Parts: sequence; structure tokens; C-alpha cells
Amino acid sequence: VPLPKLENRISSAEADAESGGPNDPGRVEDTHFLGSHQWDASRTYAKIAGVYDEETENFIATNKAIYDHSGSRRKGLFPGGRDTYRDDIYVRDDKRQGFDVKLAEEADQVAAASV
Repeated sequence: VPLPKLENRISSAEADAESGGPNDPGRVEDTHFLGSHQWDASRTYAKIAGVYDEETENFIATNKAIYDHSGSRRKGLFPGGRDTYRDDIYVRDDKRQGFDVKLAEEADQVAAASV
């Protein structure tokens, strides 16, 4: 996919900078926060770069799966409490667009049992 003409890219960049991000109504603070829109944006960029294929799709889909899982782990945590999700360990499996995860709580239980 060829890039659009320079003048079109500049006007698009200016419109994007003024848009306030992907959510309606947008806020200027969210202009570069794509959230759930990042996956389609990644696919678009890969297509423009000419590198989009099954392997790239598997990589993007695995990123999304990990992002969604870690996001669900953050929800419901006590504000100011221990951010246990930060200690989760993910092992990617791009071919199945998934992952295996060792949760921080499981590691803590193993450590406590060995004391």
C-alpha cells in the first residue's frame, strides 16, 4: 500500500492532533492513547509497511490477548495496594494466539510454602 501524498498526510496529522483521540467525544490528552483501537492500527501500519502476514497477525493477536488479560488483572485491585499483576509472567505462544501465565499469587504461595 503506497503512502498518501505528503499534503494529505500533513492535513491528516493536523486533524488527528486536534481530534482528541479515538473516543467520542475526544480529549486532547487521549490523542495518542489508542487503547483497544491499537490492534487495528497495528494491522494498518503493518500493511502499509508491506509486512502484514499470518505471522504478524498471530503476533498482534497474542499482544491483544496478553493486554486484555493483564487489564482484567488490574481491575478490582485495592487502590494503593500491591499491584500483583505486575509480577505475572507471560510466555507467548503466537501460533495459537495465546499465552501461558504464571500469576504472581501462585509464585508467592510457592515462596511462602518453602519458608
